[in-house]
Amino acid sequence: MSDQFVSDLVNAALMALIPVAIGAVGYLAKMVVAYLKAKTNAEAYAMIEKVAATVVASVEQTLASEEGQVKKDAAVALVQAEALKRGITLDVEQLENAVEAAVLRLRLESK
Repeated sequence: MSDQFVSDLVNAALMALIPVAIGAVGYLAKMVVAYLKAKTNAEAYAMIEKVAATVVASVEQTLASEEGQVKKDAAVALVQAEALKRGITLDVEQLENAVEAAVLRLRLESK
C-alpha cells in the first residue's frame, strides 16, 4: 500500500511540475528573443551611426552654403535611404539623433 502511495505522490508531483517547466521554457524563450532583438538593434544602430557620420561629412561639403535645417533634412533623408537599403527601420527621431550625434562629433573633431 505504501508503494502505491509513493507512486501516486510521484505522479502528482510530476503532473504539477510539467506546467511549471513549460512556463519556464516559455519565459526563457522570450528572454532569448528579447536579447537577440536588443543585440540586433544595437548593431543596426551602430551601423546607422557610421552611415550618419559619413553622410554628415558629405552634406557639410556639398551643402556648405545652405542653412542648418536644410542640411539636417538632407542628411536625415540620406541616412534613412541607406538604412532602408540595409533593411534597417528606424523612426525619424532615431535618425535625427544619429545625424545630430554625427554633427556633434564632426564639430568636436574639427576643433
